[in-house]
Amino acid sequence: MINRKVARKYNTALYLTAVEINAADAVKKDIEDIRKTITGSKELQNFILTPVVNPEKKAAVMKSIFEGKVNALTLKFLDFLCEKQRINILPDITEDYLDLVNEKEGIVKAFIKTAIEITESEKVSLNAKLKAYTGKEITATYTVDPSIKGGFIARVDDRIIDASIIRQLELLKERFSQGSFNN
Repeated sequence: MINRKVARKYNTALYLTAVEINAADAVKKDIEDIRKTITGSKELQNFILTPVVNPEKKAAVMKSIFEGKVNALTLKFLDFLCEKQRINILPDITEDYLDLVNEKEGIVKAFIKTAIEITESEKVSLNAKLKAYTGKEITATYTVDPSIKGGFIARVDDRIIDASIIRQLELLKERFSQGSFNN
């Protein structure tokens, strides 16, 4: 995705500057808040994406929305994006910035499907197992997918861990068909 590559260039500069001036935590919170604001307003999303509004007008609107609510560095960053006519990729930038911070902090996202809703203690246990497997802190998102019949499927970075009943049955079927069920 080209916007993610462009976003990473801007975000790397923002992150390094934030770390340099000891504002990394504040900027991370700002980016989270900006992301929530954008996703919560269809009008703002459309405004950011429209090419007919000039960069100065977009900068003025961003300033009116976020001034006094975000760190000065974050506000300058938004103004810079408007000036460079990159504010239209702000949703990608916010998502990528949070990914970048997670990478720097050794945190990975895990998307986990289970056949049924699992308890909080089961989630904590599964998170601990995934942490041991990856060597990184886990931020997990859980969904229920009854089609997997039991167990779970986890996607962590570019890895899939398929411990579902369906997968176990497929493996068993393969072993039977290959005649390698002995042992």
